Parts: sequence; structure tokens; C-alpha cells
Amino acid sequence: MTNINFQELSLSSISHRCARESDRFFNRQDHDPRFCYELFRRAILLKNELAWNRIYGQYERLVRHWVERHAAFPTSGEEVQFFINRAFEKMWVGITPKKFEDFDDLKSILRYLQMCVHSVMVDFVRQKEYKKIVDPLDAQSLNPHSQESDAEDEVTRTMMGQALLDLIDEYVQDEQEACIVENMFIYGLKSREVANQFQNLFSDVSEVYRVKENLLARLRRNDDLQQILRNA
Repeated sequence: MTNINFQELSLSSISHRCARESDRFFNRQDHDPRFCYELFRRAILLKNELAWNRIYGQYERLVRHWVERHAAFPTSGEEVQFFINRAFEKMWVGITPKKFEDFDDLKSILRYLQMCVHSVMVDFVRQKEYKKIVDPLDAQSLNPHSQESDAEDEVTRTMMGQALLDLIDEYVQDEQEACIVENMFIYGLKSREVANQFQNLFSDVSEVYRVKENLLARLRRNDDLQQILRNA
């Protein structure tokens, strides 16, 4: 492989080459994995949020494939987007800048990401079964869409803090996300209720769920938000 000074390349150039080299890989052609590895390096070592977004866009389809093929998915009762975001979050937490040096190449990172998919699927099934044993009358065990993740519970419980509200407002990207923040986080509406009341913004309950999960995934990666939650 030719020597490349990756630090001189723009994020856009690296992202474009990563997508191109990935296509070559899936078509069983010679490929250069260093561009995709550089995306992970910038996201994890430099904490570049835009690089992380590019990673999500690049590998979301692959993670979706792993989730849908997992033996636990058909009976989970959850949306595929839920597990996709949990897997990326687990990787984000698991591969710290210090631990990144243990991952020598792209293959090792993607292997870890696949392990994260398996881990979140298994953990979800275990928690679901535990709920049924501890409290079989719990309404949440009968309606998977009403279950909230631990991180989401933290956001909801502390949402009235003005500092947290101000911070989240800065990260709301469009009218859909603003609707989610106001009606689900503050007023406690469920996904189906939001879908029914705001049909001009959401085509169905799945879209509400997807927008909410993507927003929460982005917020969980925010260091300022995590600091507020720790001090709440």
C-alpha cells in the first residue's frame, strides 16, 4: 500500500474513500481499510462528533444486518433501531482513547462492534426475562414499546433542570426532535401518542421511535450532558 499522510486529508475525503473501499470489500475486490480505520481514530481519539456521525452512517446498515440475523431479535419485541443505537453506544463506551491502541486495524474494531451487538441483544433478553419473573403484571413487560432504557430514564428524571434543557435545545436539529423533547421527555407522552397527535411531522410510530432513539444516542455521547446527569 502507498504511504498516505492521513492528517492532511479532510474528513470528507476520508469518509468518501471509506465508503468506496467498503464497497470494494463487499464486492470481493482489493481494498484499503486504512481510510475507515482513520474515521474511527478521529472519532475516538479526537472525539470528533462529525467523524462519529460518518461512522454511524457508514456502518448502520451492517449493524442492522447483524441485529436482524441475531437469534434473539424475532422475539425481542423491540425495534431494530433500538439495538443498533445500543450497540454503537456500547462500542463508544468500551473503546476509550486509551484502549484504542489495542485495536490494530479495522477488522478488530468491526469484530468488537459485532460483539457489542451480541452483548446488547443478550442483555436485553435477560432483563426482559427477569422482569417477567419479578413482576409478571408489570405493564412494561407486556408492551415492549413502553420500555425505557436506563440512560433515557436518567434524561427523563432530570429533564426539568434548566441547564439540561438548555443543553438539549442546542443539540435539537429539527422540528421532529423538538417535538420529541417537548412531548416525550417533558410531558411524558409515548411514541404512539406522539405519532397520533403529530401526524404532520411523523408518518407512523416507527418514525417517532427512530427519531427519539437517534436523538438519545447523540445526547448520550455528549460529555457536558453526562456531567450534568452525574451531578443530578
